[in-house]
Amino acid sequence: MSFTALLTLLGSPLLWATFVALAYISMTRIKRERSMFRSRRRSPKSDWRHFVWPSLLLAVLGTVATVLLETTVNFEWVVTFTVLYALIVLTMHPRFMSPAFPFLIMLVVIGLRDVVPLAGLTNWIDRLADVEWPVYALVFGIVTLAEAILLRWNGIKETSPTLILSKRGQFIGGHVVKRVWFFPLIVFLPPSFGLDFSVPVILPIPIGVSLLSTGALPGTLLGRLSLYRGLLAVVALGLFAGSYVLDVPYVAYVLIGLFVLYELALQLIKRENRGTTPVFLNGNRGAVIIDTLPGSPGETMQLIPGESIYKVNGTVITGGSSFYEALQLHKPYIKLEVLNLNGDIRFVQRAMYEADPHELGILFVGDPMSPRLRLRKL
Repeated sequence: MSFTALLTLLGSPLLWATFVALAYISMTRIKRERSMFRSRRRSPKSDWRHFVWPSLLLAVLGTVATVLLETTVNFEWVVTFTVLYALIVLTMHPRFMSPAFPFLIMLVVIGLRDVVPLAGLTNWIDRLADVEWPVYALVFGIVTLAEAILLRWNGIKETSPTLILSKRGQFIGGHVVKRVWFFPLIVFLPPSFGLDFSVPVILPIPIGVSLLSTGALPGTLLGRLSLYRGLLAVVALGLFAGSYVLDVPYVAYVLIGLFVLYELALQLIKRENRGTTPVFLNGNRGAVIIDTLPGSPGETMQLIPGESIYKVNGTVITGGSSFYEALQLHKPYIKLEVLNLNGDIRFVQRAMYEADPHELGILFVGDPMSPRLRLRKL
């Protein structure tokens, strides 16, 4: 049984499409960070590490549920879901990596089969319709609940700093949350292919998120998105549980509404973010910190994204360039006045070493390192 399931996993085009998308997302992140800051924030290995952990732990729990409930689909359903999802994944946009989108297409096509003539696809779509709506509710509920947990648990870790342009042409800092998690689930095909037992199939489901945070720290936006995702998951799982005791008509249309709300929730958060005063914006606060590099003196000094360095040994600074100029004047010891996220001043002191001024690992809001880089506009 396990060998058969493993074959369905390795033979799935969705799995390989996900690998291609993850490699592309990681490569473009590193290219962007080097163009803006002359250094990548983290290595490609971190993208693959987040890909498998902690989502696999949640996937095990989800699979226990689908196995105990003997979640059964048919061959046409598996093929349609896999092909649609693989095509969606190959758009390279993590925000579309959710069962909500292939499920939405599948249910809409099934709903229109009596209205729109589909010629040679009629038999195939009729077979799709044999899989009833509780399967959609269960799979969507399990995966979306896992996404809500991952957004809070893992999404805020190692976000990617970025620079963008405001409508007035000012440089603004931000953080990009662009992540893909691996969430395989087991479902069953009825006895077929000459076998007298149900055939287990592993669906290699990717879960993705793509969010630019400028008006708030990433954790704030991800927390809000996690709440919306959690509410949708609870509704979907509630519909599934209700299917055992109630025969409610037109529930498939309710699911279609949930899938639409899945995207609308993200758009609402993005709109609120764009309408809020940016956190990482130069003004009268000195040099605004977007991020610090792992293992750098800047990280050791516990400088936090969103804070700004206002003075170096009493010298007022206005940006990243004046910060490093002030450092050269005040070796071998520095005292920084830092404005924290609440606008209060705190002091950071540190001995300076010969190699430090260019290796503090602090990323500031300012001109990108590559003048040819075309920045995204807010």
